[in-house]
Amino acid sequence: MECSEGHLFTEPDNIIMLFKPDWRETRQRLTDFWNGKYTGRPCIALYAPDPKSDLKPPEQPSSERDIYLNFDWYIKNLEYRFSTTAFLGEALPSDSVMAGYTISYGSRVKFTQSTIWIEPVENLDIEDKNIFNLDWQSAEIQAFLNFYTRFVQAGSGKFLIGQPAILPGNDFLSMIMGSEKFLTGLVDKPDAMKSVIMKLAKNWVFIKKNLTEIYTKYQEGYGICWLGLWCPYPFISTQSDISCMLSEEMFEQFIVPEIELVGREFKTVIYHLDGPGALHHLERLCKIPEIKMIQWVPGAGRSYSVREWLWLYKKIQDAGKIIMAYVEPEEINFFLRNLDSRLSFIVCGCKTKKEAEQVLLNIEKLSGPKA
Repeated sequence: MECSEGHLFTEPDNIIMLFKPDWRETRQRLTDFWNGKYTGRPCIALYAPDPKSDLKPPEQPSSERDIYLNFDWYIKNLEYRFSTTAFLGEALPSDSVMAGYTISYGSRVKFTQSTIWIEPVENLDIEDKNIFNLDWQSAEIQAFLNFYTRFVQAGSGKFLIGQPAILPGNDFLSMIMGSEKFLTGLVDKPDAMKSVIMKLAKNWVFIKKNLTEIYTKYQEGYGICWLGLWCPYPFISTQSDISCMLSEEMFEQFIVPEIELVGREFKTVIYHLDGPGALHHLERLCKIPEIKMIQWVPGAGRSYSVREWLWLYKKIQDAGKIIMAYVEPEEINFFLRNLDSRLSFIVCGCKTKKEAEQVLLNIEKLSGPKA
């Protein structure tokens, strides 16, 4: 794969990562992967517990908010997690950085043990021309930037730094309006809804580009925290979880323009496709040239079985896109026999470090020769 300017990227060889001792080799393999050079096996991110008897997790903070925003605890917990996890193959020490959800235009943010969400706002006037004006100096944005900058500085040379989890325009609006009012708005006030989605999308692009300027001061290349991905040139992830409730026509009218905007701005896009309810949009997504990779998540309670989703993976690869697939160790052989390794990024969780090491040893035997 080439960058937008048409040449291949290379990386310096003096970068280290504390929690990824083989980072130099991994970085080169990922550079080759994104440049379209096959290295003899597919990219595979293998994660496994690697407990250390002398390490204990930090004491839980007193509030759920502190799980995400108490910086000292956050870093201690991350470093404990990374110290007790084996990262093999292209697995990277990374975190979703859900604190990005606190950029909520002043709306109330709800914290739980497992996630963050933005609570709906009553009587939101989407025809207000001043709605969702981005105030870069607002207290909430400055608080997040302070947290994120400290996170980036603390992670330099230790773990992956990159884009945190921040909802794109359409999903943010559906969350802050509530799904029912969002869907009603698309029918009753289509022009206003499209305008607001695109305004939020442009704000999102502005925020993401500013965050890129922060983390590239401390990290070589580009990362997406919540996906655990790294690339030698700029890339971005986006999504539309609300699209499971939209027809193909409404997806084209309200969602595709945002995806195309993101593609124009970042050139290389990873699309988070979540749940069978959104599969009727796959054909359209495969026609967007800037989407280079599709991450498939089958949804809560659904099986990740390769056999069940093989048709989907083949359809994505037939369109020339990379599939980011979550595969159980026992199904890796089946995956490799039936799919194109060059267009695959496998994520695999193992029960032990020894099992992960064995999977990595086996995968080259199962892969085709170098191109």
